[in-house]
Amino acid sequence: MTRAVPVLMYHHVSPQPGLVTVSPEIFEEHMAYLARKKYRALAADELLEFLQGKRALDGRQVLITFDDGYLDNYVYAYPLLKRYGLKATIFAITGLIGDGVARAHLGADKILPATPDHRACKAAIAAGRADEVMLRWSEIEAMQASGALEIHSHTHTHQRWDQLHADKNQRLAALQKDLTASQAALTTRLGKASQHLCWPWGYFETEYQTIAAQLGFSAQYATAKGINTVGADTRQIPRIVMKEKPAAWLGTRLWIYSHPLAGRLYSRWRK
Repeated sequence: MTRAVPVLMYHHVSPQPGLVTVSPEIFEEHMAYLARKKYRALAADELLEFLQGKRALDGRQVLITFDDGYLDNYVYAYPLLKRYGLKATIFAITGLIGDGVARAHLGADKILPATPDHRACKAAIAAGRADEVMLRWSEIEAMQASGALEIHSHTHTHQRWDQLHADKNQRLAALQKDLTASQAALTTRLGKASQHLCWPWGYFETEYQTIAAQLGFSAQYATAKGINTVGADTRQIPRIVMKEKPAAWLGTRLWIYSHPLAGRLYSRWRK
């Protein structure tokens, strides 16, 4: 019987590893490890049902997540997930997802698009060139249709509302407007509302959680480490930051966060 499910947090998979970025070689090493050790990569709804006590799981389970919705998720991560029979969740900043034809990805007999590093991606977005570095809806639709990836919300504009609005009422109104827009975009483009929301930078206030839950986001994801067991708080699901480290490093973290006592002791020690 599965007692705890590790949730992995990636951002970029790109030939330019560094800040929140792993190389395609290391990502493939991670995925090959999961497949070899017979980990089952869950859909996000399956994790939520497990945490709520509505779904019993057996064996080795994991949830693989990506934040933001960068183009490199389609170019590199998507074909590698398919290669190893795994699936993942992308928390997309819906306001930055554009239209246009799907671009080339790894394994296609075409020249691959550039996938800049994290700082260059941020600079492109700030300069109004988000399409150069972010996913398009056509790519999202192709990934969802394959079953290798599913898309949920990382808000519509990826803000720290506490830094934008000192007045709490203004802050909460802005948050509600943003989350409503994100939920609407997902429903319109993908035909289904989402239950899953990832907070930008892992920051949230109690009122944020309440508003998100009222809008249908039953599962809310954070950036803090922790153990995902039955009965855990689904409004602050902890995740493990993935790094440019070999499969042995990943295996150690998977073992720790699959065992509740070991995971709690390790998290306490890290704090």
